[in-house]
Amino acid sequence: MKCYNCGAPIQMTQKFCPNCGSPNVEFKKHIDDMEQYDKKFNRTRSKVIGNSKWFVKYIAPVTALVISIIALALAVIGSNTMLGYDMAQRKQQKYYDSHSEEIQTRLRKLLEDGEYTTVYSMYSNGDCSLKDNGDRYAWNDFYNVASNYTYLRKGIINMMEEENNSYYSSEYMNTIARAVSEMEDDVDRCFNSSYHNVSEESAKYIKDMHEKSHELLKAYFNLTDEDISGLADMSQTDILTLITRRGVE
Repeated sequence: MKCYNCGAPIQMTQKFCPNCGSPNVEFKKHIDDMEQYDKKFNRTRSKVIGNSKWFVKYIAPVTALVISIIALALAVIGSNTMLGYDMAQRKQQKYYDSHSEEIQTRLRKLLEDGEYTTVYSMYSNGDCSLKDNGDRYAWNDFYNVASNYTYLRKGIINMMEEENNSYYSSEYMNTIARAVSEMEDDVDRCFNSSYHNVSEESAKYIKDMHEKSHELLKAYFNLTDEDISGLADMSQTDILTLITRRGVE
């Protein structure tokens, strides 16, 4: 996993980020889960030890039989579940293949309407993705930027809903800063890297999302044009500091 503040690698069991020193928000949840597990384990262990002789004499043979039956039942259920899942996947893929033209038309209508988060949601929840002459990878750049655009919007919405909760507001600010930082990197790679070619059809939508993200930052964090022009050269931590400072001015 990565630190929510600076993006550096961090282990679940580390209380603070070794890079920037920020608290690891997943640490407390991990500790609580482990404590609950230990409590349940100790309670079960005490009961087993206290009744071990009686269990071995009377219950163990029956338990062994029951376990065997359960294991067999689970194997059958698991097999049927996977079979059902595979059948559903094949059915879904068959539908996509047979309605490809219809789906592509719908997706492009959403694009023209600026519904980028909907297009990304359809992509992330299934194989309903945009294609360029049958090439399913031609729009990878678009989806990378759309992912960051979606998280930016969600972060702002959640932040506004939790404006009186400093803990969650801080988390959402980190989400926003990370989305902005990654979007700037993705857009720069799309248009300024000699080793990378962006799909010509998707270029205008990528630019539109980039511009809309800047409009959101101006509206909700009071960023100026000068601030926006410097985002590409800023780290995630610098962006977090900037939007935090401007947001309270």
